[in-house]
Amino acid sequence: MPFRITVDLLDSSYQAATLDRRRAEWPPHPSRIFCALVSVADPADPVQDAALSWLEQQPLPSLRVPTRTMEAEIPRMSWVPTNASAAKPGHAVLPGRTSGGKPKVWPQRTLAQPRLEFEWPSEPPRGVRTALEELARSVPYIGRAGGHALVTAVLPEHSVAEGGSGEWEIWQPSGDASPSGVEQSLRAPYPGYLQRLRLAHEQGESAWQQDRTFRYTRQGAPEPEAGEETLAGPFEDLMTFAFAAGFSLDPALTVEATGALREKVMGLLAEAGHDVEAMVAVHGHKSRGDERRLCAYLGLPFVGHPHADGRLRGVAVALPRDLDPAHRRALLAVLLRMGGGLRKLKLPSSERPLQLAYVRAGDAAVNSLKSVMPEQWTRASRQWTTALPMVLDHFPRGHDIEGSVATSCRLAGLPVPDAVDVLRNGAFVPGAPTLPTAAVRRKDGERPLPVRHVRLTFPQPVTGPVVLGSKKNFGLGLCVPTGSRKAEA
Repeated sequence: MPFRITVDLLDSSYQAATLDRRRAEWPPHPSRIFCALVSVADPADPVQDAALSWLEQQPLPSLRVPTRTMEAEIPRMSWVPTNASAAKPGHAVLPGRTSGGKPKVWPQRTLAQPRLEFEWPSEPPRGVRTALEELARSVPYIGRAGGHALVTAVLPEHSVAEGGSGEWEIWQPSGDASPSGVEQSLRAPYPGYLQRLRLAHEQGESAWQQDRTFRYTRQGAPEPEAGEETLAGPFEDLMTFAFAAGFSLDPALTVEATGALREKVMGLLAEAGHDVEAMVAVHGHKSRGDERRLCAYLGLPFVGHPHADGRLRGVAVALPRDLDPAHRRALLAVLLRMGGGLRKLKLPSSERPLQLAYVRAGDAAVNSLKSVMPEQWTRASRQWTTALPMVLDHFPRGHDIEGSVATSCRLAGLPVPDAVDVLRNGAFVPGAPTLPTAAVRRKDGERPLPVRHVRLTFPQPVTGPVVLGSKKNFGLGLCVPTGSRKAEA
């Protein structure tokens, strides 16, 4: 039997914000219910500790939530009293005064049915079940403290997967299968999560900083409309090369690896007798006013899987659509045919050249890992999310970082997105790495431009690869298609 935790909200609204606090979180993330259980548990109780440890070790849970929901157009607003701590407070810190400050606001989502269900596929041992039932009854709210709820833990006769209907939608872990509906990354418990939450509490850190995201798919979600026009992206060809089986590269070496890849390609062209100086798209040194697109040298990270680690499993060369036909033929020749093509790559950090294997589209015989499949990065999608963080092309004006990202889309030859989501910390895609400052610079003294993980939603499907930002030609800002996300009524 599965194990289910049911949340009956006492109000018909779910009050919880996304990490950027710009809109209401939906669907509720499974990590919320786990954190709620941890918050009411006694750290000194070994029985409760064992029960929570059992839960975090289980496969990812499924969700059943109401279909008919509505995002509040105007966030909920309230004046919050100021806590006075001074011995003789002035008018600026007296309780109830804000001294010209803004009221507190938080987004919320109104639900047709105020019930949420989280279900794990395994039945817990009797003692674990009893402890989890007791903890669930003790949880006072989910999300924001105002989201009062009655929480119960049960062993249902039927799985949530059998309860889908017009009034309910089911979210399940995507796993390795190709998504058949709307896809979204949700934060969920994982082995070791309990210990990290406890340590974060002791050190005064936030719970969300310990989160990991996993790919979920909504069952029965509508597919993109048939016949929807697809917009061709700025690149026409993508040649991917896999590292030898068992080898991977630290994503912090992405710029170093792609820089070495560019040097290798130019060396192959020079050996073949081509005038590399005339191939602006290859070496990238354009004169002012030159609008031609440049080749992009990419590192291919392992992302989008519950066990993804973000390490590079291969490299790729993307050729722009407006590339000179003669230069395109020369590049394809040295990369794929002459002298066996690109078969080795020497990195400054490695003692020996790395072995490479060319991967054709759909060629699972070379390497079954999706990271090195061309279609992983080229299939058309309305939504694209950074697998490697992007470096903004310029400093945002004021606090309009979303506007700066939209400008980077235009500079990359992409359409203006309908929606831009930006994270200050963390990533949207499971396994997508965050990189230290030194890893996003090619030269000493470069401007410390902001580095962010972003999610873009375009008005129509766009073919990949999609890569944006000031280091796009060296692989930073590489995006992975994450499915269509249509607005919900």
